[in-house]
Amino acid sequence: MESTSSTVTEFLRVDTHLAKFSQGCVVALTGMAFLLAQPVIVLIAAVLLSVSALVPAIIPFRLLYRYVVIPLHLMRPRMVEDDPAPHRFAQGIGAAFLIIATLVLFLSKATTLGWALDLIVFVLAAINMTIGFCAGCLVYYYLGRIGLLPRVRYNGSFHWRGV
Repeated sequence: MESTSSTVTEFLRVDTHLAKFSQGCVVALTGMAFLLAQPVIVLIAAVLLSVSALVPAIIPFRLLYRYVVIPLHLMRPRMVEDDPAPHRFAQGIGAAFLIIATLVLFLSKATTLGWALDLIVFVLAAINMTIGFCAGCLVYYYLGRIGLLPRVRYNGSFHWRGV
């Protein structure tokens, strides 16, 4: 007799093209913020990532992807078996870094720290977008193994999808 949890895990899916599109948007926003030295763009990126992590139903990048990118045939969905929770966790970590960066950039003179946090998000999103390695997902997996977060909801262990 199969357990309910194994039946549920068979249906967990992630659209990898949506993930890459979202990461591309984050790379564009954080890179543009740094190049133009505009903390307000860091704030915008922080808000968008926060909404993405906290309210998956109205992810701003998903709405743009679904109602603009797909109808224009710029990309098409590519669904793969994966647990979306680690990806939301990674977005939440990115949002936290950008919120701290925004506060530092607006409220202190330690702008180097603020831009460093912005660039950390830029680099990690670029790595995920280009080679498919999600550092936040890896952290989620290991925190789940030691019992601090729920374990990933698919059979197996952390897997690197690659490109």
